[in-house]
Amino acid sequence: MPNIYITESDASFQMKHNYFQVFHQQKQCISLPIRHVNQIIIFGNVNLPNDVIKILRLHHIPVLYLTQDGEYLGRLENPSQVQAKYMFHQRKRLRDIEFNRATAESMIWAKLHNQHIFLQSWTRYHANHATQRASNYLTLLMDNLAIAKSLDELCEYNDEADNVYYTAINSLLSFYSIYPQTRVRQISGLFNLGYQLLHQYIYTLLNTVELHPDYAILHRHGHHELPLAWDFTVEFRAPIVDDLVLNFVRNLPSSNGNGNGKSQPKIILQNFLQHWEAKLRTFVLHPYAGEVSYRQCMDLQVREYLACLLGDVEYYRPLALKFHPNHPHFTNIAESEKTPLTLVKR
Repeated sequence: MPNIYITESDASFQMKHNYFQVFHQQKQCISLPIRHVNQIIIFGNVNLPNDVIKILRLHHIPVLYLTQDGEYLGRLENPSQVQAKYMFHQRKRLRDIEFNRATAESMIWAKLHNQHIFLQSWTRYHANHATQRASNYLTLLMDNLAIAKSLDELCEYNDEADNVYYTAINSLLSFYSIYPQTRVRQISGLFNLGYQLLHQYIYTLLNTVELHPDYAILHRHGHHELPLAWDFTVEFRAPIVDDLVLNFVRNLPSSNGNGNGKSQPKIILQNFLQHWEAKLRTFVLHPYAGEVSYRQCMDLQVREYLACLLGDVEYYRPLALKFHPNHPHFTNIAESEKTPLTLVKR
């Protein structure tokens, strides 16, 4: 089912014969049966009519509000009030120290592994002190996870890895992209937007399998909204978001406008969303399921966690991707599953 992204502040909406319709400049841009809408993501100050809100709530369709830089603004629904099907099992597992320790180690190990593979793929023709140091440190931490004495210590390893990894990311940005310093904030916004979109997509998967998003393992002590969804992002940040952003910024235009009255930030946002949807359609080699899209990968990991939660499998098996030298940056094993991207047209 399609995701709907609203990027125009003067868009208008209506429900007609169970169709969700979007208009821009008096032209209809979107008309979809409400049952086919997966989620709606709105950028900026856009108001939904009360009758549309009622229908969206009735059909349990998530609506997320973001700034154009990907900063979180709010949600239409209140996920914390949901009585999820497996809430009893999730609460019970909160007291299971062994389960939480083992699952956290698996997730963090996969995150470090995928970050290492990401750096390996991007530094085949360029390596410097920052990237080499990060690769070596990630390898060391992966070996040391098993000796961590507690969940808190595992999380400390995770934070240490991020510090050295993102130093390497900044080094790669400097090498692979030519952009003025004024773009630094814009590129940082793309990373933030990518992480928010990833989090939101995983949240919709949690809704599908009826897992409550507030019962997390890695993010349980922080001030994170829907922390279980953030738990699952750790395995996918490097191969999906970081790889996407580095590829995207290499082709950012150097001018501040395109001559038709459109602001460059809005064009960049709309292009980025198109690349985001294409990234989700990209096929990779899953260690257990064969060639599947990133969308399917995320769904498989959520269901793997549910099976572990219920005791159907003994341990949570994380997603550890492999480096394929003939396929740059994890990707492009195949391109199919052409799910349409739905945007307010420019």
